Amino acid sequence: MKKIIYIRRAPQGAGDGTANYCKALYAMFRNDSEIQASPIVDYPAIPSRIFKYYYRRQPLIKAIQDADIIHINGYTAMGTAQSLYYAHKLGKEVIYTAHWHPFSCLCHPTLGKLFFSCVIKPLVKRCANKVVTINNEDTAFFQSFHQHVHQIPHWFTQKKVEKCVPKKKNMILFIGRIDDPVKNIETLYSLPIGKYEVHCVGRGELRKRPDFVQHVNIPDEELASLYAQASLVVIPSKYEAFSYVALEAMGLGTPVLMSERVRIADYLHGVKGYSIFKYNDNEDFCVKVEATIGTEVDTQIIKEFFSPYRIKRLYNQLYSE
Repeated sequence: MKKIIYIRRAPQGAGDGTANYCKALYAMFRNDSEIQASPIVDYPAIPSRIFKYYYRRQPLIKAIQDADIIHINGYTAMGTAQSLYYAHKLGKEVIYTAHWHPFSCLCHPTLGKLFFSCVIKPLVKRCANKVVTINNEDTAFFQSFHQHVHQIPHWFTQKKVEKCVPKKKNMILFIGRIDDPVKNIETLYSLPIGKYEVHCVGRGELRKRPDFVQHVNIPDEELASLYAQASLVVIPSKYEAFSYVALEAMGLGTPVLMSERVRIADYLHGVKGYSIFKYNDNEDFCVKVEATIGTEVDTQIIKEFFSPYRIKRLYNQLYSE
């Protein structure tokens, strides 16, 4: 039996996609007969203004020594570079998932590009046995310099809805960090006041409007209920490498409107239940809201394609080869 650990930075909140991905992988493999996943640990890290964070050396090395497969998650941080270097130095099998964003979509594009090109890219080429990507764009990027790239999407895990929840025909749902400019909540303020009931799930200071309702730190059951009640979920982001929100919404039968920069769309060609608007185009956004709200979703297709059983087979193959 092979022992695997998942290395990623400490979660940045409930909506942290990287943390949720690692948590879901751990849940998938913790009782597996061939791959034993170790509980995810937040290794001691020191914040850095330039490199985001870096790990304390000894706890990181100890964790890597105790495992066979090291699945490293991260993009432009020194902690990612450390993990790649030590895992390779200790002779471990290294799987790398970047959770990649185009450099132009980073908070510090020039610094991010410089750090990745000078530090992370050489380490990935030298140290990573395999690279996992989650959309067409990052697959093309990593295939330009690595021979073993495997594109595997995220998967749908059914959220429990305690009771039958009727749809609210004018209810729109937004999920994400409200004060994060990447999530682009300002687009929602272009909606006509009073036409819709807009629910926003996430931390941060929401600019007040009579038709906006904020939910903070709600349990999974309440979130599932909001998904089920909504007639539309909106994702106006500057960039999303995938989008758990879109997957969860469509899996629960709620249509989605997303900007053209939300990359789950790579997997949705021909599927009913979503529309795309031009990023930061408020007029297009409002038109597409009206056209998409309450429309039919191919829920069964979503559940079958993004089935955890299908995706687990792909990861089993990845870890076992």
